[in-house]
Amino acid sequence: MKRNIACLLLAALSIIILPLLFAQQDQNSQGPDPEIAALKKRISELESKLQTVENVEKMELAAKLADANAKLANAEFGKFERELRNSNNEWLRTWSLWFVGIIGFLVLIVGGAFWFWLRSRTDQLIANSVEKSLNGFKEAVAQQEVIKNQLKVLEKEQAISALENFFDRTLLTEYDSPEQIRALREDVLLQVFCDETRLFTVRYKAAEVLSFRKYPQLVSPVLELLNSVVDSDRYLGIPVTNYDLKPLVKFIGRIYTDETYQGLKKFLNYLLTEDPKHKNLFLSEVVIHLTVVGIELNMGDAVSILKLAISHLQRPVDFNLSVLGDYFDSFNEPKGIKEILTYHSTNKRYHCEDHCLKLLQKHDPEFVKEWQAEKETTNTQTEESE
Repeated sequence: MKRNIACLLLAALSIIILPLLFAQQDQNSQGPDPEIAALKKRISELESKLQTVENVEKMELAAKLADANAKLANAEFGKFERELRNSNNEWLRTWSLWFVGIIGFLVLIVGGAFWFWLRSRTDQLIANSVEKSLNGFKEAVAQQEVIKNQLKVLEKEQAISALENFFDRTLLTEYDSPEQIRALREDVLLQVFCDETRLFTVRYKAAEVLSFRKYPQLVSPVLELLNSVVDSDRYLGIPVTNYDLKPLVKFIGRIYTDETYQGLKKFLNYLLTEDPKHKNLFLSEVVIHLTVVGIELNMGDAVSILKLAISHLQRPVDFNLSVLGDYFDSFNEPKGIKEILTYHSTNKRYHCEDHCLKLLQKHDPEFVKEWQAEKETTNTQTEESE
């Protein structure tokens, strides 16, 4: 504003001075004018004032500039301070996070190690406690097993004692035995039968009781015994022929299982193919009981081996031959029935002939006619010769 005022004053002075200058020229020609001198003086004062005004204004502007620079410097310093503070805060925050992370990681490692140690220690303590308890339990179980074994021995001895008092009686059914025999458990009776240190008569009676009960676990040890003695001269130090071992085949023949069927079939095949020393002692019994078990189980794959056995039978029981004929009839094998007639009808002691002819009537009636005709001719010739 002061500059504007100064400009206005200069303009006003110019307007006043110009006419005076022209007038001064006129007066110069005339001589000096006191008014002009006064005006010059006035102008000089005004210029001095103007210069002063300009200096003041410059000072004010310089002061303002300095103030602005100071404010700018303060502003820049404040910005720098803020940036520095923000940078420091960011640095502190970053390192604080790292520090917390490292501390947390260390705490996690130390805590984890401590936890694993504590857990392993706890597990060890538990394991020790369990081991102690388990050892105590094992000792109790061992003691219990000892007691069980002692009880088994006592029970076995009791069974042997009962059987020894009863072996001279022949059983028709299990109920022919006294109550003390019927009370014996099957597994105990089987232990008695398998104990080779005992009298065979006692073992025999144990097997007989088990056979009436149709105890399937009896089959395997009986078959094992039969295979061990069939080609041996002695059994338990006594000749095999002095023992009546044939009933053992009958005992397992009462147990209608696949094991019995397959075992008897295999044993019969051994008798026929290997021709052991005591084949004839067992052959007839094996044939009849294999036949019975086969009919009961409806298993006919023993037809061929039974046909082969017919010619090896010595003085077979008539009833056995009739049952054998029924087996061949059940599985549609008339050739087997004809084999029976061929090998065993000539002995008049046997009466299976009529039964076999009756069975053949539905399979081969022509054969029956021819057989009967030939028989009549033979009888006629016999009578004439007499």
